[in-house]
Amino acid sequence: MVNASILQLSLSDPRWTAFLDSSPRAGIFHHPAWSQLLAECYGYQPFIAALPTVDGALAAAVPLMEINSPITGKRWVSLPFSDYCWPLYTDESSLRKLGEGILNLAANNQISRLELRGVYPTLPTLEVSSRYVIHEIDLTPGEQWVWKHTHTMHRRNIKTAQENDVKIILGETTEHLADFFRLHLITRRRQGVPVQPWKYFEAIQHLLLEQEHGFLLLAYRHGLCLAGAIFLHCKETLTYKYGASREDGLKYRPNNLLMWTAIQKGYEGGFSRFDMGRTDLENTGLRTFKSRWGAEETPLVYTSLKGGSNHMKDGGLMRYMNIILQKSPTWVCRLTGELLYKHFG
Repeated sequence: MVNASILQLSLSDPRWTAFLDSSPRAGIFHHPAWSQLLAECYGYQPFIAALPTVDGALAAAVPLMEINSPITGKRWVSLPFSDYCWPLYTDESSLRKLGEGILNLAANNQISRLELRGVYPTLPTLEVSSRYVIHEIDLTPGEQWVWKHTHTMHRRNIKTAQENDVKIILGETTEHLADFFRLHLITRRRQGVPVQPWKYFEAIQHLLLEQEHGFLLLAYRHGLCLAGAIFLHCKETLTYKYGASREDGLKYRPNNLLMWTAIQKGYEGGFSRFDMGRTDLENTGLRTFKSRWGAEETPLVYTSLKGGSNHMKDGGLMRYMNIILQKSPTWVCRLTGELLYKHFG
């Protein structure tokens, strides 16, 4: 039997960690270390919205962050800078009570902007949107099955990288992380997107990679770092989170070899799913790239208070910023990220 009252638990509450351990749908964005990283880097206030049972266990729960910004106001997000963070629950009734409880809790705390990155029961004050897709590869049939279902273009590109002496290494030092950050900076400038601060990637290394919740892969050719990618994992899912590359090195196809190496590591590590990350619906090129690995594409659904969503890419401001950053020195892209990123999670 459940208790109708919603609790606000700390990240370290044993009821949350026990519920997380027992939930097969849990992923890296539910893990306390991910919320801790966001809180430390951006000053957000994390908590777990939880529906308890009468015996003290949990029937449903989801992590949230309170963001207080002079630019975007006071709001709750589950979770900022996360592709998704769907609710964990034992049954549909508990999920409905969790959704209703979060709305009541938000109202009591005078929260008028709420974004939940997952699917919740239909309620009058909520609206849903789906502007992104996610791609997942089923690793359970084995490495050879994945290779067979990978498009011939990707297989040719993997061989091209190998023939051009591209080597993939596991990045384990601060120097390796710095190599990735340099690539990330030039890649984000090329895309016209602000860059997360260096301390953010230091926190990823300390809180996640060094705690065996992920790894960094780097592609080198003749001593020059051409590409890199950060992968995170929790329970059965390996998740691609960040990638970066030199434009003048793309002819050697380092990204194809990076992705294939990650798939191999995922299978060897016993993961059943390889999550290739979120993609904008209109980015047909990237969607095709991911689908050609044999990945299944499914819509990502976000739920928010009507009129309460505040994603960074909404409106013309971000499109204008894209143009400015693409034409600016890299330090402008980095400074913009330092000053603005935390306001738009």
